[in-house]
Amino acid sequence: MEKEEIFRIFDACKPTVAVVREYLERISGLAPFDVIFLQNGIERITNQLAPNLGEPVGVVMDRTIFYFRSLCKDDFDANIENLTVEDVLSFAKKLHPKAFPLNNLSMDILCRNRVLLSETLEMLRVFGYKTPFFGDSYLLFNHYNPSSQEGEYFDFQHGDDGKTNILHFLRSYGNIYFYAGL
Repeated sequence: MEKEEIFRIFDACKPTVAVVREYLERISGLAPFDVIFLQNGIERITNQLAPNLGEPVGVVMDRTIFYFRSLCKDDFDANIENLTVEDVLSFAKKLHPKAFPLNNLSMDILCRNRVLLSETLEMLRVFGYKTPFFGDSYLLFNHYNPSSQEGEYFDFQHGDDGKTNILHFLRSYGNIYFYAGL
């Protein structure tokens, strides 16, 4: 498409200066947060996004890594009867030796940075990367009783919180996310 044709289409949309600025920031590749990429066994941390940087591993906010790989119901045999905190912790250690499931402190970081995280994820999608969907429902683990089958439920949209069964949460609401401090 020729530049003049693009400009005609753009003019017809009557974008505001703020919208144009947001669009330019999005396609410029300068993300609000650093993203960790893995390529050929080497990790690279950058906020300058571009295509073909490798597999995105996680995003860094407030000296905390939030991993894109989450625990989901498909990670376990469909016939499994229960999951324990120990199972969740074991999965975390496969991601990284310092990884843990989200807790209240890590959730506070996500809450404070929710808008900028969404912008970072959208920029990654613009460059063709598959990104996780950080939704409204989270299972938090503030206490690590290894034999427990419960976590603490947190929901942005409804303001709900309370305890729930780990397997029930995975089957009904979504994934369990992980973090690690830098």
